[in-house]
Amino acid sequence: MSNASHHHYLRKLGLAMLAGVLLVASVVVLADPYGLYGVVRKAGLNAEKPVPQHFRNEIKLTGARRLGATQFLVGNSRVEVGFDPDSPLLGGGAYNLGLAGTGTMVAVGQLRYLRSLGVTPARVIAGVDFHDALLAPGQRGGARRPPVAGAAKLGWRVESLFSLAALRDAATTFAMQGDREAETMTERGLNPLNQYVKFVRYDGYYKIFRQRAEENAASLVKKARGGLDREGLRTELRALVDAAASDNPGVDVHLMVYAYHAQLLALYEASGMWPRFEEWKRIVLEEAEAARTRYPDARIAVHDFSGFGEFNCEAIPGPNEKGTTQWYWEAGHQKPALGEEMMRRMLAGAPENGFGMALSLQNLEQDRRRIAAERAACAAAQPALFAEAQELVARAARRLEQER
Repeated sequence: MSNASHHHYLRKLGLAMLAGVLLVASVVVLADPYGLYGVVRKAGLNAEKPVPQHFRNEIKLTGARRLGATQFLVGNSRVEVGFDPDSPLLGGGAYNLGLAGTGTMVAVGQLRYLRSLGVTPARVIAGVDFHDALLAPGQRGGARRPPVAGAAKLGWRVESLFSLAALRDAATTFAMQGDREAETMTERGLNPLNQYVKFVRYDGYYKIFRQRAEENAASLVKKARGGLDREGLRTELRALVDAAASDNPGVDVHLMVYAYHAQLLALYEASGMWPRFEEWKRIVLEEAEAARTRYPDARIAVHDFSGFGEFNCEAIPGPNEKGTTQWYWEAGHQKPALGEEMMRRMLAGAPENGFGMALSLQNLEQDRRRIAAERAACAAAQPALFAEAQELVARAARRLEQER
């Protein structure tokens, strides 16, 4: 092959590769699977977006900035799937930054990143999770470092535009339009767990609750021989409130004890975790009290949505029943309908007693009496729920002994 022919071949190859790259980029920009470009958002074409599998934090932070959000819902999957930022209760300007499988320090990193860009939160609603403070035997405690938010870096932007994964997600975006059971994320960060509709249709609620209960029982039995990460819990709570309230007078900060279903709380009891749960609550309240001293112009509240009341003790359809639930997908994750009720109680003035009560060191004993009374009523109405929790914990304990 002559030099001229060789150069001609390389030029054609380069142009073909460039055309391919531009084609991929054009398809990704048109589909806009991560909501980054906003060239077009049309029903039936690309209005519904898939839940991102990569760069989740970067995509959410970018979305929050693009939409000019000033109210933030932060936490793990219990926030991500359970609180609709488009709720009229919030009055607009909200974004759900919740991320499945993450802890408090991810929320700290998110708020710090936004603050570094001049975003001043008017309201932060943060879920704090008892499970995050539990230590397995031999596990060391202490606060984790907040991840460095990479939303400002170029690398993820390039990969989210010029990659096979991005092209696949673009194709998924086009294909999922009109599918009401597709896994999706709204423009403001909610994952409504639409795919669970299909799981329920095929398996029923009992199987979903049962499977998650078995997983929780195994985890709790293992950690029952460990401890409570008191130092890490205190440090992370301080960092969370500081990230929201530092140099931000008048900010509205709501810390939530999640609305665990009665099934999960029964597992706490059966595994011997209840005293640890109560100690965890006290630490949260102590840190909230200290935060109010540091930030007297901020509004900082702790709301207790745990218990065995009318919402938490929702009946689980039996193994051969095709019934539905109004409030929960399974014991650890509520539906947005319950999230709406939780926000209503937080924002409209928390009740003095009951679900979502504003908790303090002064009324902690009252809260314990409230939960004890609810438990008695729930156990009378659904004794099988508590018996099953005992059975699952005993089975998990036997399995753990056999593995030793």
